[in-house]
Amino acid sequence: MCALYSHPGKLLKDHLYNVYRLGLKKFLSKELYFENLEELKLLTELVLITHDFGKANKYFQRKLELKKLGREDDEEYKLLNQAGINKSNHSLLSAVCTYYIADELFKDKLLPLIAMVIVLRHHGNLKDFTDMISITEWELLEEQYQTFDLEELQTILNLSQINVNISGLTFNDIKTKLSGRPYNRIKIYLSRLLNKEENYLILNLIYSILISSDKADAIFYSKGLNYEQLEEMVLARRKLPADAADKYKKFKGWDQASSKMDKKRNQIYQEVIHSIENIDLDKERILSINVPTGTGKTLAALSAGLRLREKVGQNFRLIYTLPFTSIIDQNYERYEDVFAQAGEVVDSSLLIKHHYLTPKSYIKKDVSGEELYDDEDYDVSKHLIESWNSEIIVTTFVQLLHSIFSNKNSNLIKFNNISNSIILLDEVQSIPYKYWKLIKIIFKEMAKKLNCYFIFITATMPLIYSEENGEIKELAVNKEEYFDFFDRIVLDLSHYRKEMTLEVFKEFISEELVKYPGKNILIILNTIKSSIEIYEHLVEEIEQDKEELIYLSTNIVPKEREERIKQIGTNDKRQIIVSTQMVEAGVDIDLDRVYRDFAPLDSINQSCGRCNRNFDPAKKGTVILLKLLNENDRNKPFAKYVYDDILRVKTDLLLAELPDSLDEKRFFEINKKYFELVNSAKRNDISIDLLKFIKNLKYQTAFFSNHKSVFQLIEQDYETVNLFIELDQDAVEIWQRYQEINEIEIKSPEDFSIRRSRFEVIKKDFLNYVITIPKYVAKKQLDDGQLENNFNYVNFYQVKDVYRQETGFKRDEVELCSFF
Repeated sequence: MCALYSHPGKLLKDHLYNVYRLGLKKFLSKELYFENLEELKLLTELVLITHDFGKANKYFQRKLELKKLGREDDEEYKLLNQAGINKSNHSLLSAVCTYYIADELFKDKLLPLIAMVIVLRHHGNLKDFTDMISITEWELLEEQYQTFDLEELQTILNLSQINVNISGLTFNDIKTKLSGRPYNRIKIYLSRLLNKEENYLILNLIYSILISSDKADAIFYSKGLNYEQLEEMVLARRKLPADAADKYKKFKGWDQASSKMDKKRNQIYQEVIHSIENIDLDKERILSINVPTGTGKTLAALSAGLRLREKVGQNFRLIYTLPFTSIIDQNYERYEDVFAQAGEVVDSSLLIKHHYLTPKSYIKKDVSGEELYDDEDYDVSKHLIESWNSEIIVTTFVQLLHSIFSNKNSNLIKFNNISNSIILLDEVQSIPYKYWKLIKIIFKEMAKKLNCYFIFITATMPLIYSEENGEIKELAVNKEEYFDFFDRIVLDLSHYRKEMTLEVFKEFISEELVKYPGKNILIILNTIKSSIEIYEHLVEEIEQDKEELIYLSTNIVPKEREERIKQIGTNDKRQIIVSTQMVEAGVDIDLDRVYRDFAPLDSINQSCGRCNRNFDPAKKGTVILLKLLNENDRNKPFAKYVYDDILRVKTDLLLAELPDSLDEKRFFEINKKYFELVNSAKRNDISIDLLKFIKNLKYQTAFFSNHKSVFQLIEQDYETVNLFIELDQDAVEIWQRYQEINEIEIKSPEDFSIRRSRFEVIKKDFLNYVITIPKYVAKKQLDDGQLENNFNYVNFYQVKDVYRQETGFKRDEVELCSFF
């Protein structure tokens, strides 16, 4: 009997046993509420121990042998390693073996099918369920199966708690089960077995446990790490202090507030904490913090999450999500400060941030703060971060929701760590209304079955759940009082009722600057092109010795944006900021007067949050709403280029009924009416279709069609490209380092890892010089050949031709309008 291997130098028995015990510990660490929990435990054990049974075929073993001998250039190896169907493939053979054993174990005939597709797709993405259970490659499977060492596979199976004898199993036994009458009847009546959201959660959970455990063992082994190190990194958990935010407030002196505003912030904080201490843990799982902007929601939400975790168990992760990558860093840094002041060792086991721009570096420290494990290996760090192996994850809506609503292996790898979690969704109104029904139903099911809690955080609460119907529990009980108290601004609607072209607005804003000479001003426009045009107009209008003009948009590199944001409020000169809507969320600036081009009401609210944010009672702020038209495009409102029709129309209808001057204390009732209007007008067809596909496990149909994702939080009608702008000497050096990394020759997967890990070192600095713009705009301005999908280079000497220091990429007459 020859030894069987799963990877070069690693015995198949060792790999399967490692994956089995790691995955089983993951499952057993979770508190779940499925009625058939014992069966699901057994199902999980089965897929963990059998997922690579197919590797026992001699063709797969021959491929490993050739690789070990360094004969990857041999035609035999190339044939065995080619994409598509070949004799060395192992997933389908593993899957049919798994089905046979599962069918022996379970009376519920859906469970063997779930086990089969989980094993079948553990190296790829999930497809539609009916496609995954249809098998045609019987001749190939039989040829592979005839090379099996069944005694060795029985020995491996015996390592688990599964009591099924396969030592005398013939291929005909398997084929009969999978092509006979009982199996065909199951396929015919499959819709009766499915049609429940619960099945979707079950399949995702067990699939996620398998792929995360399988990848972890393979990666750790390839880096010379043993199973004990793997288990320590993946399974170890930490206790977090429930009063960490309290200690932070005390350190900052915020608990001894003297101003009326700070006292009210403390009142909100204490009320949220009191509410969370008294919730019904079984029934009240969908929670909310609905209070005005600038009232300390983020810290109150963290404290609520920590106290809830103290009540339900320290195995619950906190997943704090935000709509935009641009505001994650400041919230992550706040959390770092909170736990540092609480005396905690802040490393990756406690806190990570995860979005597509974050460097993949996972660091673990000892109790003194010394680094025990600074993982410079890209693959290990990438796996730990992308699997969310931390107590607190700071991430985006995209990362969270695309890990729930997805068919992709790379997304679903973290799904098992979303179970038993407290999920905080900050600025939840940013979720498109077409997904409200989908989210409402799936979140509720996740709360019931996966034992999750959700906290919605916003100043403008969308009607995903109804508080009146008891679907969501408000933690800030006296929220109406708080909206009434925070009467910081007046919303001026008088000018909004008279549409203006950009030329008329230029005259208007020039007059306003003269009319209010001592006021700092923010102008928020809907498109980059209109914002640049207004900025360039104001350059000629301001007094350079007394006034400072600042431009902000995604048209300038992130490094410059960050520096300009820091400038706001730090100059003795009067400041005039011209921006796009990028300042609406998470940018902590405070101006006297805000001029806002028309937008949906929730965006208007966010703009109001940039005015008199810190509540100076001596000078009430003013937000002036306008409706600007593009005279170069048949007087089309600029808002039409950016915002959804229903949101615009309902806002228009609502504002038409309001007086010309509106105090902030009325915002609560108006926001409520707005979301009632949106809720009554919205179409649920997209959510209904997705729910139908989810119930029937039609993964590919639901989430991936025509080579693109179906479930998209951010939609755009044009292709974009990334440009690296070599703006200064630092950028010159960073680009040189990037080029050196790209020159590393790729001869093996390890070379890819080296490239990626070296890029991680410079990633943050590199991306500080990257902007994303419409591809058609870039093509007009850059004549250096075909644009690449990765990073396109604008060199130091070319910059002045295509990029302005003040306003960024030169768009000129190239584009009509866009907000990128």
